[in-house]
Amino acid sequence: MSDLAVDPTADPAKIVSGLSALSEREISELLAGPAGEGILDEIFRQMRDTFRPEQAQGENALIRLALTGGPGGGTRAYELHIVDGTCVLAIEPPAGVGAAPADRALTITTDRVRFVRVLIGQVSGAKLFITRKIKIDGDLKFGGKVMSWFGLKQDD
Repeated sequence: MSDLAVDPTADPAKIVSGLSALSEREISELLAGPAGEGILDEIFRQMRDTFRPEQAQGENALIRLALTGGPGGGTRAYELHIVDGTCVLAIEPPAGVGAAPADRALTITTDRVRFVRVLIGQVSGAKLFITRKIKIDGDLKFGGKVMSWFGLKQDD
């Protein structure tokens, strides 16, 4: 039985707002459980909603994220398409369907727990890349700055 300090049946937005206070084990338990997909979807909705267009001026970019480590070893995919200062989110976009053209395309593949820990500042994305825990297909320099375009609503 888990001793998880967070109620996994709570509203995903409330869970996401408190992620930075959780340990790696607690984040792992949440994301592996029945609420995991909803929590990830909420993270990406918040990324879309907190998009900083001033950071991405002039960019027409497609950022694909493939997050492994789901139930049964599954992968969950997300796309963030940046164009004209807006961010459009696609959750589990259909395979083989052509996305809108982009000047820059980037695919980031990692475990969902590592991704969340990078996003909330618990671990360095650069360190995980160097140790091959994060894979980036595309322009690495671009990949290094793209996550600064987004945020999460965190409890203070």
